[in-house]
Amino acid sequence: MKQLLFTLLSAGLLLEACQTESEKTADALEQAAQAAANSPEAKARAAAWKLATTKPPRLAANKPVDLRPAVEQLLPRDGYLELISVKAAGVPEPAILLLPILWRPIKGNYPPVAPGYRLPFEAVLRWHPVGYAPRKKIPTEMALNGPWSSDTLAGFTLHEPDVSLPGQASDASIIMRPWREVTVRGVAYAYATSPAAGQPPQLVLYPYQNPLGPPDARKMVYLPL
Repeated sequence: MKQLLFTLLSAGLLLEACQTESEKTADALEQAAQAAANSPEAKARAAAWKLATTKPPRLAANKPVDLRPAVEQLLPRDGYLELISVKAAGVPEPAILLLPILWRPIKGNYPPVAPGYRLPFEAVLRWHPVGYAPRKKIPTEMALNGPWSSDTLAGFTLHEPDVSLPGQASDASIIMRPWREVTVRGVAYAYATSPAAGQPPQLVLYPYQNPLGPPDARKMVYLPL
């Protein structure tokens, strides 16, 4: 009986000791988690997420954005499309936009997005056939694809009318004829920026011409507000 009582007491003491050690471990983990959450790094990360996921304010309707530099970036580099005119087709819509791959923070758990705007526009384009040999017949018409759909980063491209581009519906094309003007509507995207001291606020256009390149302030297209 004494042996049994001693065994039970020993087991109870061992269980109590295990519980005490478990509680100590849990307390230590909780303290470590609180310390990590209150660290300068954690606070900086939380501030970055809050800033990146807060939509920018609506822009004043009486101060329209100059959209010509934006739409010019949507044109092919070959020069066969001319931008005749462009105007806003609606009020800029505040949005949270995904950053290009090399524009995203290197540190882990930092936001890959930034506040910005969808910029609806209406533009008049003209097709200038270029690159054709002197005796080569110029097509009587070509199909124009562009940023018609919501949240697309497509630019303007011409292709044969009966050829569908991967990922684009055939009815998304607009027929163009040589040296004729067409009116199109689309959406461009730009990021909001924090104005520097003494500088007017401005937007940074999505890098349509080089979306896989690193951020280079000298090559960025700015849209003054």
